[in-house]
Amino acid sequence: MTTPTAERDEPAASAPLISVRDLTVSYHVARTGATLTAVEGVNLDVHEGEFVTVLGPSGCGKTTVMNVVAGLVAPTSGEVLVDGRPVTGPGPDRAVVFQDYALLPWRTVFDNVKFGLEMQKHLKGDGWRDRVQEAIELVGLSGFENSYPKELSGGMQQRVGLARAIVAEPRILLMDEPLGAVDALTREVMRDEIEKLIAATGKTVLFITHSIEEAILLGDRIVVFKSHPGAIKEVIETKLARPRSERSVQSDPRFLELRDHLWDALQAEATEAAVAGGS
Repeated sequence: MTTPTAERDEPAASAPLISVRDLTVSYHVARTGATLTAVEGVNLDVHEGEFVTVLGPSGCGKTTVMNVVAGLVAPTSGEVLVDGRPVTGPGPDRAVVFQDYALLPWRTVFDNVKFGLEMQKHLKGDGWRDRVQEAIELVGLSGFENSYPKELSGGMQQRVGLARAIVAEPRILLMDEPLGAVDALTREVMRDEIEKLIAATGKTVLFITHSIEEAILLGDRIVVFKSHPGAIKEVIETKLARPRSERSVQSDPRFLELRDHLWDALQAEATEAAVAGGS
């Protein structure tokens, strides 16, 4: 199996914004006394302004790597650097968007977005209300400021999560299957909106997905993980012009080539995992 060919740019001269160096994360399983290695020997650089999608089978360690970058999980060995400094915990330069929205049900849209500033202690001065309103407008929720999460659709709730993440103006967005809980049509619409949002804000994005099409449509590069233990199998540059939409690129030969290659790679990984599990 060969990686699809593509014309490549010269490597970026600047230092990476995110640098994952020989990262290994292991957990002690109290029930059995065993040690479970979630990821092992992961190396990855992400440059400022890049949109990197991460694709792989369930349980391959994608979320673990993201959690280390977020500062929510400590490495067993190796390290993660953000802007050249070791990650030792959460920080205002990084924000996480979760799959399950993680909204506070007793708070309105405005107050849920405001919570993004509260977590970073950014409520000083008179400008914070404008920042909250601007974030709400940026994700297309004007008019819903006083609505509660239960009154919103799944796609609208995820927009609230996006607004909460961007309101504190982090340099990095860490997105863990943010579209996994919405229906197919909403997912397509939200993909287009996320691309427009990132184009407007210039954020650096690490985006986990199980969808091959989503990984291609959103990513500048696609990081493919293998499991048991989790490690990077390959990294592929998409080399598709922006802006992108499913309808605009689905007939592009490069899109079809990437999709077929990624399907083969994940199918091979699933087969290897099944053989290993049965041996």
